[in-house]
Amino acid sequence: MDLSELALIRLSDSYPIKPFDCGDNDLNEFLLGDSKNYYSQLLAVTYLLEFAEETAAFFSLLNDKISIEDADSKRKWRKIFRDIMPEGKRFKSYPAVKIGRLGVGNTFQGDGLGTVILDYVKELFIDNNRTGCKYLTVDAYLRSLRFYEKNGFEYLTEKDKDSETRLMYFDLTAVA
Repeated sequence: MDLSELALIRLSDSYPIKPFDCGDNDLNEFLLGDSKNYYSQLLAVTYLLEFAEETAAFFSLLNDKISIEDADSKRKWRKIFRDIMPEGKRFKSYPAVKIGRLGVGNTFQGDGLGTVILDYVKELFIDNNRTGCKYLTVDAYLRSLRFYEKNGFEYLTEKDKDSETRLMYFDLTAVA
């Protein structure tokens, strides 16, 4: 896929969204119906990847945290996070950015555009980490779990194993 003609747009209240369909009603409805409201309410920022006539993909980002309550047990929490901070300086939560939504248009699925987006987000917070952000998180739909696994995300808990989504995280220091 030639990405040279793609434009990255930060969505605003007044920006006209070009046609988009990823085959998932929830994702389509978020982009076309809710994304501007999330922006105006300061809840999430959505980015569009566009060609001249259509939206190829989009993703939204919002602040998050990984907390001790998210882990299955204090033992698992210590196992995952024990080497992050020196003794006596450990926290009960760590800063993260959540990928609230990520959708790739039907025409572009299977071409690696989703991975390109994740790589961009990883680099964005490694190279331009303005407030401190150690992790990326996502509440991944069951049909997307393998995609996030392939891109280095791990499961934080087994508590959500039978849910419609699974909490996954990516440690940005793994690529820093």
